[in-house]
Amino acid sequence: MKIYFVRHGETDMNARNIAQAEELRAAFETIHIDAIYSSDLKRAYHTAEIIANGREIQPVPEIRELYYGDWENRTWEEMSEADLEEWRGWLTNGEAFMEFYDRVTRGLEQIIKENKGKHVLIVSHNGALSAMHCHLTGAGPKAFWRFNSKQGHYSAVWVSGEKRTYDCMNYPAVWKENRK
Repeated sequence: MKIYFVRHGETDMNARNIAQAEELRAAFETIHIDAIYSSDLKRAYHTAEIIANGREIQPVPEIRELYYGDWENRTWEEMSEADLEEWRGWLTNGEAFMEFYDRVTRGLEQIIKENKGKHVLIVSHNGALSAMHCHLTGAGPKAFWRFNSKQGHYSAVWVSGEKRTYDCMNYPAVWKENRK
């Protein structure tokens, strides 16, 4: 089985987001995909729709991003200006990290179980993808901050029983030479 991972495009549905998804669609036109899975949240699902180009997408709520409670939809600027009491509020009202990690890895394992020998595409969020990579590599939740999925790129891993082999990580959908 081979799993391709894609992070949704930029959060606002803008021209850059759409261009990123269209570049990924072009890349995946030459790659055989048996099934497409996506977080059911709009920003990931919209990216999946563009890449799928009419193919069926299976929404999977388990691979949603971490629920930030009162912090949901706040910008990094707003969060960086918050005081300690506000941070404690997020920890109280948001989803606990291990609940999030376990939810995402359960969703991933279900996808793996249903698709032995197939090639699948998973479109999700940076945090959820980080949890999936931690799980697949055996690094566990303590390695969560070691993985970053870039927008407009994809990663791929072969899964055979308990063996997991990474083919690529953050591979650009379109190779652009850096010329000066």
